[in-house]
Amino acid sequence: MVESEQARLMALRSLAILDTPPEERFDRITRLATRLFDVDIALVSLVDEERQWFKSRQGFSLTQTCRQESFCAHAIQGEGIFEIEDASQDSRFEANVLVTARRGIRFYAGVPLTTADGFRVGTLCIIDSKPRRLTQHQRQALKDLGACAEDEIKRSGLESELARVNEAQRRLAENENRQRLLVEALASLNDISTSSHLNLDQQLQASLALGCRFLQLQIGIISRINKGIFEVVSVTAPSDVTISAGQCLPLANTYCDMTLKHNGMLAVHNAGNSDVRHHPCYDTFGLEAYIGCAIQLGGQLFGTVSFSSAMPRPQPFAETDTLFLKLLSRWIGAALERQQVDALKNEFVSTVSHELRTPLTAVTGGLKLVLGGATGELSGQTRQMLSMALKNSDRLVLLINDLLDIEKLLAGQLNFICRPRELGLLLNAALQENQPYAEQYGVKLRLTPLSAERFINVDALRFQQVMANLLSNAAKFSSLNSEVVIFCDECDKSVRINVKDMGCGIPEEFRARIFQKFSQADASDRRVKGGTGLGLSISKAISEQMGGTIGFNSVEGEGSTFYVVFPYVEGAYRVAP
Repeated sequence: MVESEQARLMALRSLAILDTPPEERFDRITRLATRLFDVDIALVSLVDEERQWFKSRQGFSLTQTCRQESFCAHAIQGEGIFEIEDASQDSRFEANVLVTARRGIRFYAGVPLTTADGFRVGTLCIIDSKPRRLTQHQRQALKDLGACAEDEIKRSGLESELARVNEAQRRLAENENRQRLLVEALASLNDISTSSHLNLDQQLQASLALGCRFLQLQIGIISRINKGIFEVVSVTAPSDVTISAGQCLPLANTYCDMTLKHNGMLAVHNAGNSDVRHHPCYDTFGLEAYIGCAIQLGGQLFGTVSFSSAMPRPQPFAETDTLFLKLLSRWIGAALERQQVDALKNEFVSTVSHELRTPLTAVTGGLKLVLGGATGELSGQTRQMLSMALKNSDRLVLLINDLLDIEKLLAGQLNFICRPRELGLLLNAALQENQPYAEQYGVKLRLTPLSAERFINVDALRFQQVMANLLSNAAKFSSLNSEVVIFCDECDKSVRINVKDMGCGIPEEFRARIFQKFSQADASDRRVKGGTGLGLSISKAISEQMGGTIGFNSVEGEGSTFYVVFPYVEGAYRVAP
């Protein structure tokens, strides 16, 4: 086995991901791939000496296959997308058992997944039983999804390194206290990275504050380096230190210049007693203690993360200090890379949505005119087909509107006009507007009257959007000839508005992600029940924007109750006569 393959296998094993249980973070990507590309199979595949093993699989029952018959073993040989339009016509694969089998593979496209060290350890691939060719937009979308899967692979590498740190703590008893502090710092870093309340800038600020505490230094800086210029991206420092985000300096006048010349890692505990005292940065800023590490983004140098102080340290930096900084730099690089991928993904969704909206409006309008008799009398079969086309056009319009709402919510551009509104009137309007939809499913909506006239501070249009999502879901998943009940729990300072159905309930394993974008309990739900998987995510964001909360209770086989809670407008209600 060639040396490079041995190194690749070592990098794969170091991830500690082979033969581990399925994880939602990978399954989410393969589910999205099957829907986005309309293919039979999507896999996250890892290739070792003798096999390809599937960390995530959709539409494929086997957990692994022989490397010799693997398409992915070919895909990891190159950097770009490996695409086979018709495997039965390709001399490399025409005799492959996966191709000759009934409903065998015809189309394959795989994008390599690379570790932080640059080793291609597997692929994100899509497979179909029909020949096809990816468009340029689809190729870019596959690359974007591959980047998401690659982020999770790198995250697994980080988690693996954390496990090795814990093992080092056990073996290095003399450094027990420092090891404990390292583990605590990395746990805090994990809390920062998983917090839903912090945006990226706040996460970077929190990570710098964490680093200052762990390393016992005053100043933390994340920098971007471009063409010899050092630009401050994020900084935490005492108030008397005059440095801020956006500030630029010549790279040669900073310790980061030395960091890059020392293989991306530099630690100086007492600059005044070392050769560093001759550096321009020491003359300008008088920094005595410094530790810095390069940040890689997509295999390219982005900048550095560094910590420093005007006071020297009594002891050199420990191995745990450099390890912490290396892990932190990788985490920062992964966070910045995820931001780029998310930006590309959001831009793609936004562009497609906007480009589709205008022609789709014209198509829908034209269909309505024809069905209305504008072109003359229609035969029964023609009317039926046009009605089906109009129904599907209306569903696509709803999907595009949901996508645009998500985009506006993420960008903070969705307008809200919140005023005190009489709750009873709002609920009656919701009942009237959604009853025709419920009747399509043989379901009746019923409203339990309020005991008093109550007012809540909401945007009426957005409130009705939330109610429409909750009521349409309840109707779709209710039994035929059943009832969906709207009722309120009236508390002293708030009201809980409930929508109760008697449907199938929500599976336990799905509940944690029910408010995530594109989430549905079963892929078959989309085909049978319709919907985009965006409604509850939008409803949650809208409710929170208006000062409310959203939640649910469910019992499988008995039904679910979704609810939103809003505070009353003080003094704006009176007891009904």
